[in-house]
Amino acid sequence: MKILIAIGGIDFSKPTLNMGIEIASALEASSTIAYVGKKISQFSEKDVSVVHQSLDNRQLYRPGIRTLEWACNFLETKGYLDSDSSANFDDHLLIDEDNSRMKVLLKSNNSNNIDLILRTGEIIDQLRDEVFSNGHDITVVGGGKNKGIYHDLIEFIHSSILVVKNFSFNKKYKILLPINNTKGSKKATEMAIRLAQHYKTEIHIVYVKDKKEQDVVKSIETTSNQLSKLKIKNETFLLEGDPVKSITEFAKDDYIISLGVSNKNPIKNFFFGSKPISISKQCNCPVLLVK
Repeated sequence: MKILIAIGGIDFSKPTLNMGIEIASALEASSTIAYVGKKISQFSEKDVSVVHQSLDNRQLYRPGIRTLEWACNFLETKGYLDSDSSANFDDHLLIDEDNSRMKVLLKSNNSNNIDLILRTGEIIDQLRDEVFSNGHDITVVGGGKNKGIYHDLIEFIHSSILVVKNFSFNKKYKILLPINNTKGSKKATEMAIRLAQHYKTEIHIVYVKDKKEQDVVKSIETTSNQLSKLKIKNETFLLEGDPVKSITEFAKDDYIISLGVSNKNPIKNFFFGSKPISISKQCNCPVLLVK
């Protein structure tokens, strides 16, 4: 499994990187940490067209390098990369891979599962290309104020999306699993199981009752029994009313939500709305939208 962690400003990216790397560890996945910046001018690009060059010579043209330096140091303090007091971040090489993607060649002994990359261009285009070209399974993004970006992320990036919103490093989260009878819900259940096993926490199953649906109790019992067989502590809750309002009010800021997303036509979702998108916008906790 591969996870893409998108970071931006250092002040706002710590929760995103911290949770993203924890999820990668939980899923035994490789990680790519990406900073997406604005496209630089042709003049600057021509001046820095050398394939390999030390980072200290590139920072004038690549402002995201200092953010990647922070990310590298953060990973070292967390034990995900070797800490070598004699090494300087600028000793690493920056490799041009194409017109919009550059990779930091880390010298750490345990860096095989972690990449630091710099991309330039529009953020959605660059993340979509990164996912498509490298087969990432989950894209981790911060839950910033630009809620309109969620729609584009969910609709146009072909991976699951983890929106890191209001994440606290020291909080003991439970997993909230809204279920229905869709294929996406089954995938969300599988992901919830892996997270619960890693975090050693319980899963709360919620089902928002729909008058058109039958066998509500059976759906809840089937999921609960599945978890119990795996020795995962769980509770079930039957909610009523609008699904978006019911789930966000129930979750508050106490959960990590694992929510299945259907693969509807993007145009249909644009015109008719999407409950997962609305939940990710309105909730006050991390949401994993599983595709």
